[in-house]
Amino acid sequence: MCSINEENLLADTMVATPTLPFKDAVCRKCRIVKAQVLLRKTDPYCRDCFMKYAVHKFRSTLGKARALQHNEHVLLAYSGGLSSGSMIHLIKQGLEASDSNKMKLVIKPSLLHIDEGGILNLPKEERKASADFILEYAKRNCLDVYICSLEYSLAADISGVKLQKNSYEVEPSVYANQLEQLFGSVKSLTAKEDLLLRLKQRLITLLATHLNYPKVFLGPNATRLAGQLLSAVGQGRGAQIAQEIGFADSRTGVVFLRPMREFVDKEVAYLANFLEVDSLCLPTLSSKLGPTASIGRLTEEFVVTLQANFPATISTLFRTSDKLKSNVGVDRSSSEFKDDSRCLLCLSAIEESTLCSASTARSISQTISRSGPSGLNDVESEPYSTNAQQQSAACNANCSNPEKQCCKPMDAGTMKDWSVVLCYGCRVTMEDVKTPELVPINLQEELRLRSRRQMMRQSVEQFLL
Repeated sequence: MCSINEENLLADTMVATPTLPFKDAVCRKCRIVKAQVLLRKTDPYCRDCFMKYAVHKFRSTLGKARALQHNEHVLLAYSGGLSSGSMIHLIKQGLEASDSNKMKLVIKPSLLHIDEGGILNLPKEERKASADFILEYAKRNCLDVYICSLEYSLAADISGVKLQKNSYEVEPSVYANQLEQLFGSVKSLTAKEDLLLRLKQRLITLLATHLNYPKVFLGPNATRLAGQLLSAVGQGRGAQIAQEIGFADSRTGVVFLRPMREFVDKEVAYLANFLEVDSLCLPTLSSKLGPTASIGRLTEEFVVTLQANFPATISTLFRTSDKLKSNVGVDRSSSEFKDDSRCLLCLSAIEESTLCSASTARSISQTISRSGPSGLNDVESEPYSTNAQQQSAACNANCSNPEKQCCKPMDAGTMKDWSVVLCYGCRVTMEDVKTPELVPINLQEELRLRSRRQMMRQSVEQFLL
């Protein structure tokens, strides 16, 4: 049995790690040079030992996963921040490694920058200045850079996307007003941040596929990912933690890798200082807002506060998240899983709702709270009426007959029924979008087709023995 008394539990366990006196501290690795870095409040390092520690951590993160092949083309997502800038410098050092004890990275990298100035209402001059900084940075590092505006994430396919290589001009886009209206119709900042993440993921996938880059390096560090971990749980994405936070994410067909996931903010700051990384300070959706503005800001503030007093906070969260795996979609065939069982926004497996599931209980509770007890009369025991099933029995999935119930054009009611094509987390996000008809046209078409197929499937099930 536990020998700790309850009244002494808090005093014995919640004790902050004391900070080592840093003045005149000697490096814990070489024990010769005066320390310039203090990590985890107790570990002093000199500059050379810290750089060896950082390079080893970065290369071991890549090596353990065995994710890169010889001479493979890799796209480096560069936002202009310290984390992605440090990642690029470490990759450049690996490409130019002259030490015989270190294996040389043999990859062909290029940079990719997404211009988000459209949703931030930045003037064209500021957007052009940011792009010029990115172009100059790529030129100094002898790398090609591709720049694309976020507006093109609403394009149906790559033919509608304008991608510029080693140059950038801010030009009006046919999707600019659509993107502005879409984000203007979102109620909460939490939903805006999640929608922005999904649209950037979709655009990067389109561009990487078009440019024939099978791997994309992302720059978020451990502090950012730890906040996203708790935020994902709070938004109903617990089944997707392995993809959202893990080293590799292959849901889209293009493999997203996070080589900086082992570095906390403090280590990135030291690394950027020693490598003399130039950074670009760009506003975000949550700039100049308090920590309670969104779930993401709140969870990140919570993690940062804990990490300051308890340095093992982030590593503990990561060790726990690495053990979490989802069993959704494991027993399904690949063709069926590809067609109807993937979320349109995040491409995760869609959880099947049952009469006793948590999502069904939430839906019923939401209906009652919004419409009162009378709303129960509108909740049918079957998702589709008998009349609709009879009409859909003789329907082809591509008949496009507007007179039939199954093939009516998309109205407001149909657009609100995202349960057919979205996972639980994305449904929560889309509930805050007042005008879902502004999403990309191919997503709207897929919603219509999946709704038809589901109606046909339910009508056929009545005749199966």
